[in-house]
Amino acid sequence: MPPIGISLFRGLQNMQGAAGLERRLRRRLADGKEHPTRNGERLGRDLADRPPGQVAWIHMQNLDELEEVLGLVGYLKVDHEDLTILITTTDYDGPPSEHADFIHQYVPYSAPAPVAAFLDHWRPDALLWMDGRLDVTLLPAVFARKIPAFWVNAHVPKEAQRQWRWLPGSTKSILSGFDTVLAESDAARRELCRFGAVPNRVVASGPLQIQVRPPSCNMVERDEFAKNLAARPVWLAAGVCKVEEDALLIAHKQLVRKSHRLLLIIEPREMDRGVELAAELEAEGWVVACRSRDDVPGPDIQIFIADQEGESGLWMHLAPITYAGGSMGIGTELNPLEPAALGSVVLFGPKVNGAHEAYRRLERAGAATRIDNADDLSQAVEHLLSPDEAAKMAMAAWDVTTSGAEVSDLLRDKLSDALSGALG
Repeated sequence: MPPIGISLFRGLQNMQGAAGLERRLRRRLADGKEHPTRNGERLGRDLADRPPGQVAWIHMQNLDELEEVLGLVGYLKVDHEDLTILITTTDYDGPPSEHADFIHQYVPYSAPAPVAAFLDHWRPDALLWMDGRLDVTLLPAVFARKIPAFWVNAHVPKEAQRQWRWLPGSTKSILSGFDTVLAESDAARRELCRFGAVPNRVVASGPLQIQVRPPSCNMVERDEFAKNLAARPVWLAAGVCKVEEDALLIAHKQLVRKSHRLLLIIEPREMDRGVELAAELEAEGWVVACRSRDDVPGPDIQIFIADQEGESGLWMHLAPITYAGGSMGIGTELNPLEPAALGSVVLFGPKVNGAHEAYRRLERAGAATRIDNADDLSQAVEHLLSPDEAAKMAMAAWDVTTSGAEVSDLLRDKLSDALSGALG
């Protein structure tokens, strides 16, 4: 029998009934607090099709935390080839996320009927809970179905402390339902245990941080390119959009006056732009090689156009300095942790799209530099041509991309055990 606090809450929900939930949904739609065409998800309706195979479910309050889990999602997809990742959010704060690696849905209202419809439809094999608020209807239903559940970034929210003290039985029932609780700190672990979490299931792991798999490449080809470059200084502009090409060329022109052997690798965002760009640069007097023409960046080449799909990892392995292409134009698509994981220092403009936290982490650690124009870019690259400065920033980049890996690895192991049935 559930504790009295939960029983009372469920009774109130049942009194509210389906009509009450419909009215609530209409009010929230009118106030702009629900997605206008996907509101049925709140009532357990109009859900996306469930693919065959297993489903790992990740829940967070809003998509601000998405960056933190994408690396873990990538690892899980590698570990389990046919795994579907379902990400749910509580808050509607803009268009829903469309991402190739997961399905995004809005979590159902905290009422028995929507919750049952949601769980019956998705039949999740494991849950990763990343919301500081503990749903008193959804979570008990998860536990009742014996779905392995893990609470990440766990702590006692200040706004919930009074409620938790008034309903100690309810709180203990929910906290003890998690298979593992990953507390943000030692202090959070102690506080969670005081409220009823099972001590041997609570780990003071620290928060989950953004992780990334270093991009791969053909290492034989990488070594051949490195041999051909003969220790020339190299910087990479990855995913460059057309409107920022002039700024790159102004910066490179300033740089080669002081470092004559410096090579700029330009990877265009639109690969079919490569040959045209090469011809334009040659007409301006630059000595250019182009990947799609099978050119080789010999000692006289000033700019190399890397215009073949799927080779970003190769250029990141070769360049100790990476400019986030698009960040001075229409917005970058670069995950800065990818070059950083290879020890490449990242330079970026003001338009970093959804990767704000990753860029902030690198900048705070001294592993990335914000620039606003061609002069800033030229000065930043020149500064990094000093081996000592580049080594210092590269070490900072390595520290950022490896910190928090223990939490990600622990979750990866826990979820893998759950999906294989080892927790049963």
